[in-house]
Amino acid sequence: MDSVLIYSEVQGRLLALADELDAAALDTTVPACPAWTVRQTYAHLAGLCVDVAAGTFTPPATDEVTARQVAEREGRDIAALCDEWRAATPALLDLLGTETRLRYRLPAVDVWTHENDIHGALGMAPATGHADALLDFALTGLGRAWAGRTPGLTVTATDVDRSWTMGEGDGPHWRGTAFELYRALMGRRTPGQIAAMDWAGDPTPILGALSLLPAAEEPLGV
Repeated sequence: MDSVLIYSEVQGRLLALADELDAAALDTTVPACPAWTVRQTYAHLAGLCVDVAAGTFTPPATDEVTARQVAEREGRDIAALCDEWRAATPALLDLLGTETRLRYRLPAVDVWTHENDIHGALGMAPATGHADALLDFALTGLGRAWAGRTPGLTVTATDVDRSWTMGEGDGPHWRGTAFELYRALMGRRTPGQIAAMDWAGDPTPILGALSLLPAAEEPLGV
């Protein structure tokens, strides 16, 4: 997974989008992150970039850390948030390009995930680029946790014709686009939405293991 490329591309789109958002859009609640508005999601993204670049913490961020990032930037307008984000980005990209620890892939995961959270809040189409690489990263991690477990799980991304098998023994087969599979794994689908996806076999025994972050409480469309 090319974390530098993903982060740079997504950040560029989000900074361009910020220039187009009026006050109503910025005050829109983000259903995937119901404690935050669109502006507060930008505040988190700026804060995460600043904190990781400065070595304030190493990813992943806890809920307490993300809440602090947003609280520290309360009252700042979107232009100030974007300026802060831009200023810290070169140092962050240097870390993403040189650190070999997997945790330094997470800022790219975070910015891609929140771009789509913002798109969902604003009624925009999903941004699906790089979903296959992010899905591979997530499933590789899930596969390590699944080692030795039964039933096994096979996952197929239908749009890139690629499959992953985890665990041991026969188990269900989960199919979907790379985007939909990845959004489900990242807690952006409810258990009911995941169960309603394309399955061969009964997913009930493993549904609880398929969200690497807490599953959404309300159905999400993006």
